[in-house]
This record gives sequence, structure tokens and C-alpha cells, in this order.
Amino acid sequence: MGVLEGKTALITGGSSGMGKFSAGLLARDGARVVIVGRREDVLMKARDELRAQVPGATIEAFVGDASDGDSVRAMLAYAHGLAGRLDIIVNSVGGGDYKPLLMFQEDEVMAEYRITALSAFMLARYGVPLMGEGGSIVCVSSTAGYRSCVGLGPYNMAKAALEMFVKVAAEEFGSAGIRVNAVRPGMTRAEGTAEMFDDPALVQTFVDIIPLGRVGESEDLAKVIRFLAGPESGWVTGQVFAADGGQELKGFPDSSDMLDLIYGKDVMVQVRAGKAPG
Repeated sequence: MGVLEGKTALITGGSSGMGKFSAGLLARDGARVVIVGRREDVLMKARDELRAQVPGATIEAFVGDASDGDSVRAMLAYAHGLAGRLDIIVNSVGGGDYKPLLMFQEDEVMAEYRITALSAFMLARYGVPLMGEGGSIVCVSSTAGYRSCVGLGPYNMAKAALEMFVKVAAEEFGSAGIRVNAVRPGMTRAEGTAEMFDDPALVQTFVDIIPLGRVGESEDLAKVIRFLAGPESGWVTGQVFAADGGQELKGFPDSSDMLDLIYGKDVMVQVRAGKAPG
């Protein structure tokens, strides 16, 4: 019998990357798992692949949007309804447009907050009342929540807000026996970073500053998520665990050349002079 036998886990962003790998690890240890994603075809394919990887496991899928309150309530109710309990919530959704601050619009900044920070709040706001003592919430932050990166301003801001949410939520929910933690990935291979990994030179700039000499893989992060979700971390709450090969020691590579390449040197001259182009 697995150590998570009988428990129910909900994983947003569960159709790919670290969310999908986390679902597999939780299912192998006995949890019934609900993966959530916005694209039905991708989500159902992930569900079928996970079922094949973990025969006999209860793995369900729910098409939903973690940044929408009604959808969040519905996905939580669905997961709880499988067995009348909800024990683990993993929130691995996020965005990250790459451009200078003066080129962002208000709605783009708010969208970043909604998918990154507000999603975590809503999952807790509507999920904690369905959880019991021993429950665990795990959020996915980023090195960008701790170290600044030119070109990722709203993402930096939203991830920093997420990390403070983890601390406040851990303090408030502790009396109910519910833990709240986060994992902080560095440069990690996943669907959301696929375009970056198409550029070997760009990837090498990260490898050059990572003490362990390689970028992350989704499996690396899934193992930390599994630890934070399970009883092995039962005396851990309010923590943000960096799983980044040591990247946060150095931060991010200089992104000046990349911004020049994407937006053009003429535009970047305006931006660096404090002017909003266009």
C-alpha cells in the first residue's frame, strides 16, 4: 500500500511538464489524482498516458481554468466528490511574457497576476474548506520570484507575490493542520519554455551560471513537489524550496542581447532612455 493510499490530489497545469510528472508520482504512491488543464485534447491525452504508466490508479481529468473563480470552485468540487475528501492541491500554472516593462499594458500585468498569484489564492480560498487536517498545498514559484530578470517584470512581481502568499497562508492555515509550501524552479525544460530550448546558445547562457552544470527537467521538480505534498514533509510549512541546480545563487544571464534581437536595437534604445516605444 502506498503512503498516499486513499488521498485525493488536484493538480492544475497537470497536462504537461512538472504538473504531469507530479501526477504520476502521486498516483504511484496511491493517491487518486485529478489533473486540470484548459485544452481538452492535450489534457485527455495526458490522462490516458498517466493511466498507462500507473495501471490501476484512479486518474481523472477536468477541463478548467485556474485563473477563473467559477472554474476553480467546479474543479475542487469534482475532485472532492470522487471520494468525499481533498488532501493535496498542486498549483503549477503560470505565464511569463518577455519584454521590457515600458512595453507592457495594464491588462497584461493583471493577467500575469491572475494566472500566477490569484489562482493560488482561489485554490486555497475554495479548497481549504474541503480539506482536513494533514492537507498539503504546493505552489510552483520561480527563481524569478527571488531574483530580478530584465524582461520578466510582471512575472517577477507575480511570483514574488505568490511566495508571500505561501508564507501568509501557511501561518493562517496551520491551526487547521494544513501545510502550504512552494517549489522554486530555475531554468527548466517544459512546454512553456520550449521556444527557449530551441536556441542552444540561449540555453548555454543558463548552463554557464548554474553550479550543477545543467538546466532542470520536469522530473527534477516533480520529485520536490511529491515530497512537499506527502507525509515525509509533515513538519514543513511556509517554505519555498529552490530546486534549480543552484541558479538562484547567480540569478539570470544578461538578457540585453536577447531583448535587442527580439525587439530591435532602435526600440531598445528608446526603452533604455525611459521612453515607451510606439
